[in-house]
Amino acid sequence: MGVTYGIMGAGMQGPAVAYDLAQFANPDKILLADINEELARSKAHKVNRLVGREIVEPRALDVTNDDQIAQFYAECGMIVSAVPWQLNQRLAEKALEHKVSFIDMGNEPDWFWFEFRKRNQEAVDAGITIVPDTGLAPGMVNHLGLYCMENMDECDEIRLRCGGLPQTPRPPLGYKLVFNIIGVISEYTGEAHTIQDGKIVMVPTLNDVEAMEIAPLGVLEAASTSGGTSTAPYTLMGKVKNYNYKTLRYPGHWQAIQSLRDLGFFDEHPIGKDGCAITPRDVAAAVIPDKIRFPEDKDLIVVHAFGRGKKDERPYEISLSIIDYHDDDTGFSAMERMTGFASSIIAQGIANGITPKGLVPYEQTMTGHQYVKEFLRRGFRVTEKIEHVMANH
Repeated sequence: MGVTYGIMGAGMQGPAVAYDLAQFANPDKILLADINEELARSKAHKVNRLVGREIVEPRALDVTNDDQIAQFYAECGMIVSAVPWQLNQRLAEKALEHKVSFIDMGNEPDWFWFEFRKRNQEAVDAGITIVPDTGLAPGMVNHLGLYCMENMDECDEIRLRCGGLPQTPRPPLGYKLVFNIIGVISEYTGEAHTIQDGKIVMVPTLNDVEAMEIAPLGVLEAASTSGGTSTAPYTLMGKVKNYNYKTLRYPGHWQAIQSLRDLGFFDEHPIGKDGCAITPRDVAAAVIPDKIRFPEDKDLIVVHAFGRGKKDERPYEISLSIIDYHDDDTGFSAMERMTGFASSIIAQGIANGITPKGLVPYEQTMTGHQYVKEFLRRGFRVTEKIEHVMANH
């Protein structure tokens, strides 16, 4: 008897999770839930058509309704949240309350590490596993970093770079919206968690733009964004001296975003006029998406992981590179594939007993090599380069 997987959110990423589970998990059934029941029904039909059998069932679900959550969780052995990240703290707490395993694609790393993990024994005793940040970045890129580290005896540095981009950039931002706009704005504000010289250092976002040449895309620009490292700086302290993540965009994007930020369009402090109060961020979230959706345009994902250290007492460098494109055969965007399939791998690791019980930081779900093996099963291509650097004499 297989596991019943419950997916919350039938928008961009949830159906891709359902498709991957149907292909690789041998599930009993898959429940695809959304507050928009017609959307859930349409996407369930799409996945069933793609896999050639009736395995996905649609559900109507309001994730802010405790009674509906309790009923949905009771039907499932494994929950995947593909709803906006701001909802996931509560949904994770509800999963612990209802004793069902749970993963999400975005959460608050400090809350999970410093607060929620105090309840780890509850999850262990219940025989469940809860993992945050299982998507692309944070998520898959962090496992590529682990893969690099596992190839070395000593690790001095891990650099992770990732971007979801349109195949053909258009003004004004050279960017196509491929997930929730509030999530995008949140990544562009605040601070990024890094490890520098063996210590956790908070770095302001957007202020450290660097150019990178990535074939065949040409020159891209990388900048620090928040959330990309998730809990890795806490779990990897003492194992790597320097660890950081930056988001890749086409040249000029960061300058435009910095202007919007500096003008106050991402602020969360309400402003009022004529008795009406609204935050500038809410205004940006209402205005920007329609200007950058470009539904007819196809996307790509570019990922680059670099590690430097020592192996067999010799300097050692390793890099992993991935470029993935919109899939015409399934209709899934590159972002849907790389995020949804990535989360599915972790969900299956939990269901198959690979991941330990408890409130588990993402980096402790499985090894980097286990993850990459699963990733390659999906037909993705990873370019690996290893160099034993000759020491200077």
